[in-house]
Amino acid sequence: MAEELENSTSYELLTSSRFHFEFGGDGGDALLVSKVSGISITIDAAAQGQPIGIGKNIITQTQITPSGVSYENLTIEHVTTADNNALLDWYLACHPKSSTGGATEAYDSRHSASLVIYTQGSDEGVRWNIYNALPVKYTTTQVQAESTDLFKETIEIMHSGLVRVMS
Repeated sequence: MAEELENSTSYELLTSSRFHFEFGGDGGDALLVSKVSGISITIDAAAQGQPIGIGKNIITQTQITPSGVSYENLTIEHVTTADNNALLDWYLACHPKSSTGGATEAYDSRHSASLVIYTQGSDEGVRWNIYNALPVKYTTTQVQAESTDLFKETIEIMHSGLVRVMS
């Protein structure tokens, strides 16, 4: 029994509460991020489970063929501070003003970002690098006179890809 314990491999399990969202925009490192969701990659299939033809002896052929990859939008929720408008400023820079229309800074405002999960010893455990990120939706929490909650902002980010990097 003791020999089995000595030869067993132990892996450090990462917790979802030890993370940091790194964002390339001004003020991004000062964000008090409370929640990140949307790390998701899907392989899209053509003719998924559908008949593609009928052959001799009336045998129906089906095939699943990978046709592309899609990514879910990331959702970043952070506690609002009086002196950090980083995500709202980024969102506003990427969209034309609704009353005047016109040009945006969206192409030049694409950012790289990363979600980093840390070990118990505060070392980097795993990292997802996110490429060509652009904000698509901005919301805030509901305000109420009797509320004791912190005021939070949420931004939804589309991107052109993400890669998990092992430390």
